Amino acid sequence: MSAPLNRSSASGVGEHRRDREAGRLVYPVVSRRSGGLSLGVNLFPEAKECSFDCPYCEIFPFPGGGEGFSTAALEYELDDFLDRAYAQAWAPEIVRDICISGNGEPTLSPCLREVLELCARLRRSRPEILSQASLVLITNSTGFLDLGVSAFLERSSRDEGLVVWAKLDAGGEDLFRLMSGSTVALERIADGLLSFARRSPVVVQTMLCEVDGRLPSQGDIEDYVVLLSRLVAEGARIDEVHLYTFARPSPGGRCASLSDETLRGFADFVDAALVRGATSLPVRSFGRRGELV
Repeated sequence: MSAPLNRSSASGVGEHRRDREAGRLVYPVVSRRSGGLSLGVNLFPEAKECSFDCPYCEIFPFPGGGEGFSTAALEYELDDFLDRAYAQAWAPEIVRDICISGNGEPTLSPCLREVLELCARLRRSRPEILSQASLVLITNSTGFLDLGVSAFLERSSRDEGLVVWAKLDAGGEDLFRLMSGSTVALERIADGLLSFARRSPVVVQTMLCEVDGRLPSQGDIEDYVVLLSRLVAEGARIDEVHLYTFARPSPGGRCASLSDETLRGFADFVDAALVRGATSLPVRSFGRRGELV
């Protein structure tokens, strides 16, 4: 099992690769979108495993470490954080969420069901630290295309209060291909997201950044509003929209962040356009250093 967490594991917004790439299964971070301390859970300690190849992805090639993934090792690291490392490095900071993400797409893990059940059980058994912690899963939305995975996430949302953050990085096919590095069609992703969100609410998360010198255009943002509006009109339950920009280094060096002014302008446009179209959704924006207000 990985060595116990220590004070050096208290990573910030700008960097938390070192823990995951060392094979750690649990990594505390300061999260922009969580608004404070987030307890990350990594299902892929030995290698990246993902159905997308996003140009902004922060996962560099790494040799891996530890002994691979097991729920027993995860439980050990979670207990160590709750029994020792929290008091040493974080108390009395509120744990905002337990976030299942890490070095890949979590819905690809055969251990996902066990992991969610473990995290939910620990949250119930440790209210002195985790009483205010949400259970969050960050997904690129491809898992919604698997009926078994989708049904399990729906049950977890209903029974355990799981909050699903679903990626939707574009409203048009060309930009979606660029942002996902994938051949999966945007319409297929949108249909899967719609099918899931009709039954269970989601938070839509959208990266806005410069890629290979290409900035999001006004047309890109208009396409995005049209797609969001269609999803809601067809029954998708979207609790919030998170627009955020590039904040951590990526291996390809292809991306750059948007300025706070530019990002805020896009967020204001999305918000106003949705309201004009009678689709009112909370729209939040997150620059490199935190939420823009």
